[in-house]
Amino acid sequence: MKAVISGYYGFDNIGDEAVLKCIVYGLKQRGVEDITVLSNKPIETSRKYKVKAANRNSLKEIFRAIKRADVVLSGGGSLIQDKTSSRSLWYYLGIMILGKLLRKKVYVVGQGIGPVEKKFDRWLASIVLNKVDGITVRDQLSYEFLLKELGIKREVEIAADFAINFPLEEVDDRVFEKILEKEGIDLLSQEYLLICPREWGNFELSRVELARAADFISEEYGYRIVFLPFYHEDIEESDRIATYMKMPSDILTEKYDVEEILAIIKRSEFLIGIRLHSLIFAFISLVPFVGISYDPKIDGFLHSIGEKSVGDVNSFTAESILERVGDILKNREDYVKKMADYLEELKKKAEMNFEILFK
Repeated sequence: MKAVISGYYGFDNIGDEAVLKCIVYGLKQRGVEDITVLSNKPIETSRKYKVKAANRNSLKEIFRAIKRADVVLSGGGSLIQDKTSSRSLWYYLGIMILGKLLRKKVYVVGQGIGPVEKKFDRWLASIVLNKVDGITVRDQLSYEFLLKELGIKREVEIAADFAINFPLEEVDDRVFEKILEKEGIDLLSQEYLLICPREWGNFELSRVELARAADFISEEYGYRIVFLPFYHEDIEESDRIATYMKMPSDILTEKYDVEEILAIIKRSEFLIGIRLHSLIFAFISLVPFVGISYDPKIDGFLHSIGEKSVGDVNSFTAESILERVGDILKNREDYVKKMADYLEELKKKAEMNFEILFK
């Protein structure tokens, strides 16, 4: 089988790069060696994942890649939505249309679907998705959106985010000490709680509330507060929150890849996250966490593991965070066991993203 993978790749997005690694890893495990990724940085993607890569901005290269392929995979990530822009949605639907025009098998795999708000976008998405050869989604909310909002008639299977099956054995724990040396901080002698923020039109009050919660946690449980930005803009957001804190904190300011971020998360005691994949990484590492929602994809993931957010990014309070953190830490052993059970279940579901290709 020759496969083309279409997604938000080559943009140094931590979550999407973790997803791509898992897709490539899963395909190669199943004997698929001829893989081409549509990437914003094709040379870098090809080198990093040992695959072929085509420039996602070149129609000529995209056409050539799909022409020689047997199957086009659209996913994972949140590609079928127009919250980013209609143009982004049209791009991914266009790849699917081209695949069908060239008479290739086209699968939507492991995606979080929605929101799609504009009338034309909904119509176009409905037309295209009803023509593909198979669909798996990563959560129940995406499934309901497809059926109820977009009127998809074909069978849709609920799987899980590809990153659930990230190969943790490839995370070298020794890199953690190198990270601390690079950052000039000492976390080996103390327990720490991570905050993974993101700016999403946040009210200043949200930053104050998160800082209040962090101060209380630091005083009550003795955790050092460490901000783990996934991207450069998250460093600024971390700094804004930290200015409201009374207790000392650290902000990791270097750029890290997926394996390094996982090494940091694995050693932590707790995580408070707004970034989706910060929550997923904590989950697969069995590190207790709470999520703050800025997008339905956060709620979709939390719902899939029997959890819910402590509030919307613009409406949560310090008290809502502290109540959930307290509950989890009071029953930590039971919580970790429950998460381990959910992890086993979602690992099996994540495999369905591949099973649909080989039925």
